[in-house]
Amino acid sequence: MFRLSHVMFNKNMYGLPPGSILQLLYFDERIKILMRKGYNSFIEVGSGKGIASNHLLQLGFKGIGFDLNKEACTINKLENKSFIKGNRYNVINKDFLTYDINEKFDIIFSCMVIEHLEDEDLYDYFRKCIKILNPGGRIISIIPAGTKYWGIEDEIAGHKKRYEYKDIDKLCNHHKLIIKHLAGLNFPISNILLGLSNRIVQKTEISKYSLSQKQKSIESGCRKVKYKTNFPILFSLILNPFVIYPFHIMQKLFIRHTNCMVIYSELGLIKMKSKN
Repeated sequence: MFRLSHVMFNKNMYGLPPGSILQLLYFDERIKILMRKGYNSFIEVGSGKGIASNHLLQLGFKGIGFDLNKEACTINKLENKSFIKGNRYNVINKDFLTYDINEKFDIIFSCMVIEHLEDEDLYDYFRKCIKILNPGGRIISIIPAGTKYWGIEDEIAGHKKRYEYKDIDKLCNHHKLIIKHLAGLNFPISNILLGLSNRIVQKTEISKYSLSQKQKSIESGCRKVKYKTNFPILFSLILNPFVIYPFHIMQKLFIRHTNCMVIYSELGLIKMKSKN
């Protein structure tokens, strides 16, 4: 029998783009599994308005949200003010790569972040994640997938690449990590909506094309595109976890499909064999 998840009643899940709802539904299922293993702390890199952080906090986690977009951090602080007051959450408007962190965490999570990084920064990102990850912890990434789907939104958002499954293997080999879980998401709904999405971005965000790569990435932390990232309140009647849930079931049937436009990965540290 279908058991209603906590995510179904999270007000922040209503009125999001369908692709984002699908990602959060999958993320929720995975987090519930990790919670049963005792995971309870996190860092979200590129926390934006704090939607994913809020979900983790409501589940009982404590953590930190990093984002370079000042407006996004302000919204995040407002949305999660009760958790901040309770000393369970902190929002930092600084660069995760250069900020000094003296704690270790069970989960280092990023959604639509590492595709913005140059090769050198990508290396530094994973080295830092490894440094502050608790033994047995997970580096969780949600990233755009499929080189063949490169388009106007990637250009506008300041992406450096779209990932393939083989790229995750390369990251693991390079950093001595192991894949704990890997899934392709959003198929087929994002594929169906891709043309419409590109037209909306072309029409409303073309002015960002001339921005620097860094500024594009910062701006992507708080996008306001009608019928793309923001919807009138009435749309929450259809853009919500209950209505989208059948597509979640569908995406789980195709989690290794080569046409998935999003990759979800959980990477962990390789256990070193002890010397006798």
